[in-house]
Amino acid sequence: MPAIPLLDLPETGRHVPVRLGVLTNPAAQHNHRFPFTHGVLERELASELDGVMTVTRDQVDEAVGTLLGRGINVLAINGGDGTIHGVINALVRQIGAEVSRGLRPFPRLLFLNGGTYNMASRAMGTKGSPVRTVRRFLARHPRSLLAQVPTRPLRLLEIREEGRPEPLLGMVFGSEVVRNALALCEELGSGYGGLLRLLGEGSLGALLGNGFFQAHQWRLRPSNPADPVVLDGEEVAGVTAVVASTIDLKLVRGAIWSLAVPPGTEGFAARLIRSRNARELVRLLPHLLWQWPHPLIRDVSEGRRISLRGDYTLDGELYRCQGRLSVSLSPHRLEVVAGEAL
Repeated sequence: MPAIPLLDLPETGRHVPVRLGVLTNPAAQHNHRFPFTHGVLERELASELDGVMTVTRDQVDEAVGTLLGRGINVLAINGGDGTIHGVINALVRQIGAEVSRGLRPFPRLLFLNGGTYNMASRAMGTKGSPVRTVRRFLARHPRSLLAQVPTRPLRLLEIREEGRPEPLLGMVFGSEVVRNALALCEELGSGYGGLLRLLGEGSLGALLGNGFFQAHQWRLRPSNPADPVVLDGEEVAGVTAVVASTIDLKLVRGAIWSLAVPPGTEGFAARLIRSRNARELVRLLPHLLWQWPHPLIRDVSEGRRISLRGDYTLDGELYRCQGRLSVSLSPHRLEVVAGEAL
């Protein structure tokens, strides 16, 4: 299915004044750790902006619907990658069919650094706190037309599961082993504290075979190792883990760059990892964190479809999957306010 063009929609979608709305999630890690920042933004929402506050995933749909009903055409998302994930799926559920028929555009998105890792916002060049970003946007575009706001295109992955009627959309996919590692990271402590502890204790445990490693090494093995991964029609045996993404994966303010998406590609970037055991997978961590080449890692610059089995993570959210699933590009495209426009 061809990509749905968003730049050629009726003029009412582009040649109108910017109307900014903000969806803010106080439970996202940055907002939770710095409540004064969130409080300032909340006061500004009440006085200058259209805005709603959401706390749980169940409230995202209602919040998005409220803002769309107010006629906003730029939607700022003050939360982490999980909040952005929820908003994207809510937008497609609520107006995706209308966008497909050319009846209306998606609002432009503005990603704010309100979460734990903020991979999506960093990939789009957002810098600084949520409050400063919103203020800079308002100062730079006080009377701008929507078409005058510089944006970057955002392609989306489409995840289809056996037995699930509707697909899920997202930016970063990780297979079962990646999901398990992310879940353990959260158990060890949220954010970078949990990640550093996982890397330290995992590496030491793999070297010494201590109790931590013995207790958790099952997480580094897929539950269906005999099930082949199918990449663009080719069966690839012995794959332990898969990562696929439409955005650059940057951590620790870009100090760790795990995956770079080549510019101009029409596919998605992916890494297929093979390992004979859990210890070998741990030894691959430096190669995985900094995208160093290795014979056990297959890099894909323009993937079209991956089929596999098992639980997975999408934009940091954890999902269970009983059947087989496929990863491909969604026909939907979004436009995100570029960092250089702020």
